[in-house]
Amino acid sequence: MTSILVVDDSAVDRRLVGELLERRFECSVDYAVNGLEAMARLKDVAPDLVVTDLTMPEMNGLELVTAVRKHFPAIPI
Repeated sequence: MTSILVVDDSAVDRRLVGELLERRFECSVDYAVNGLEAMARLKDVAPDLVVTDLTMPEMNGLELVTAVRKHFPAIPI
């Protein structure tokens, strides 16, 4: 089963995106509240895809994209 990591600092948006993905595709969804948490989760669980918000505290979406491409180049984001 495909696994997706949804990263968003808004709990409502995070859940909305995750539920839409689960309804549309056969996938499991994991969540992170910001880029730092997402990077920590990526070390433990390698999802098949990362979907991220751009504007977040601590590590924004563009910084997350750069970090994922550097440390986990096989994971599309």
